[in-house]
Amino acid sequence: MEEATDSSSSSREKEKDHGTLPNSTTRQSLKSDSQFNNYQIWKQKLRENCFKRVRQDRTRLLWKCRFSSSPSQNLHQDQLDIEFQDIVSDEFHKIIKHDNDDEDDDLLWDDRSTHTTYQGDDCQEILLEMQRIFYEDLKSQQVDTWEDEVDDYLARAVYEHMHLNADDTCRKEIWCPVCKHGELKDTHNIIYCTRCKLQLTKADELTLEFLRDRLAEVHMEHLDRGCKLKPRFCIKTKFNLTALYIMCEGCETFEIVI
Repeated sequence: MEEATDSSSSSREKEKDHGTLPNSTTRQSLKSDSQFNNYQIWKQKLRENCFKRVRQDRTRLLWKCRFSSSPSQNLHQDQLDIEFQDIVSDEFHKIIKHDNDDEDDDLLWDDRSTHTTYQGDDCQEILLEMQRIFYEDLKSQQVDTWEDEVDDYLARAVYEHMHLNADDTCRKEIWCPVCKHGELKDTHNIIYCTRCKLQLTKADELTLEFLRDRLAEVHMEHLDRGCKLKPRFCIKTKFNLTALYIMCEGCETFEIVI
C-alpha cells in the first residue's frame, strides 16, 4: 500500500516537472503575450486618432501658418511640428486615461512602457506620417480654392487681432460682421454700420477697438472647434437688450459677442 502511495505522489511530481500543470513561467508568458497584443492595439489606435486630427485641424493649422509673424518657411515648419506634437500628446493621454478607467487589469500595461513608446521611434513615425498627410492634402487642393472658402471679414479680423498689420489706416477700418459690406463707425453714443441696420448702444467699455478684438476672438474660438462652416452674425433684441450674436448651424454655436 505504501509503494502505491509513493508511486502516485511521484507521478504528480513528474507531471509538474513536465509542465502538465500550469506554472509561473507559463503564466508570465501569457501575460507578456497579452501586453504585446494590447500594445499593438494601443499603437494602431493612437495612429488612427492622430491622422484623423490632422485632417480635421488642417484649416486651423493653415490659418496659423498664414498669419505667422515670420515669412520663413523653416519657422512655419517648426510651428507645424509643435502642433503635430501637441496632437500626439493629447491623443496619447486620452488613451492612457481611457485605459486607466478600464476595470480589466489584464488589458492594462505598464505606464513606463507606454511612455517609452510615446517618446521613441513609434512616435517619430507617427509625426512623419502626419506631415505627409498634411502636405498631401494641401497639394490636393489649390490654395486659391481654399481662400475662396474663407470669409473675407474673418481674414481681416484675425489679421488685425494678431497685430500683424502695421498700417494704422487699415487698422482703423472695421467691416460690419452682419452685412460684410459696410464699415462700422461710432458716435458719442452708438456704433453703427454704414450699409445695414446694425446699431449698438455704446457702454463705457464699448469702443470700436474693443468690438474688433471681440469679433476676432469669437472667430478664433469657432476655428478652434474644428468647424469648417462660416459663422453668421446677427442683431437680436431680448428683454429690451440689443446684442450682437455669432451663429453657426454646423457646430450649433449661438453666443453673444457683445
